[in-house]
Amino acid sequence: RRNKIMSFNANELILEKIRAVEEYDLATNELVGRYTQIESPSLKTAATGTTVTDAMGAEITTFYNAQTGTFDFTNSLFSLDLAASQFGTVKEIAADMKRPVSETITVESDHTAKLKYIPVGTEGAEITSVKVINDDNTFGKTYTLSTAASAGTPTDGTFALDADSKTLTFPADVTGRVFVRYDAVTGNTVKVTKSSDGIPKVRSLLVHALFHDPCDTNLVYAGVISIPRAQIDPSAVELALTSEGKHAASYKLQKSYCDENAKLFDIFVSDDSAA
Repeated sequence: RRNKIMSFNANELILEKIRAVEEYDLATNELVGRYTQIESPSLKTAATGTTVTDAMGAEITTFYNAQTGTFDFTNSLFSLDLAASQFGTVKEIAADMKRPVSETITVESDHTAKLKYIPVGTEGAEITSVKVINDDNTFGKTYTLSTAASAGTPTDGTFALDADSKTLTFPADVTGRVFVRYDAVTGNTVKVTKSSDGIPKVRSLLVHALFHDPCDTNLVYAGVISIPRAQIDPSAVELALTSEGKHAASYKLQKSYCDENAKLFDIFVSDDSAA
């Protein structure tokens, strides 16, 4: 049988962009994160060199071992999946998850104030204190929940709470606005937790790229960098909490300790631009 002749032999190419970085669970190959707004991607390798010299100190050769690699990029948008990976945790999604709520609400003429959500927590004590906001936007007197207040008309310095109707009732001398902090279920919610002992898992990565032929830029080639083992670096995570903020990440490429010939990554380029 005659061998198929291949004319495609990519070498020098124009890299248009990194289309996406995908993170997979090593055991199940399940996708755990996908990042598509990639800026400043960088793939680096390094090795430890041991120089061999003769009796006069002349260099004979250098052996390179302990080869390592890193893959860095910045996502132009804040990513909860990426944060979960950096924090060594998983993203939680639930419709009945409670979260902290802070509200500034108006005390009406009947001395009541209406919350946006139903407060949750210890029954009868879902909210334990409320701050009055003065006319100059400074905080004024603190009102606390008491057993007597919850049973009827609040006394001086206290307020009554009816959680089911989302209603706070104040003494007659309270007017204007009050500041309230409580926990509530507000709808579909996502949560990512950073704990002091969370360790990021080793994952596999696929880095998808688009290339162009330099002699005919209409020719588009699909590329992918396959990284079989990578652990995200949690040592210096910075989340810029501004609208212009970016989300940077760095991965340490790891070979399997028990595999002496393990690879750090493969680079594939295909003439199929839809790959």
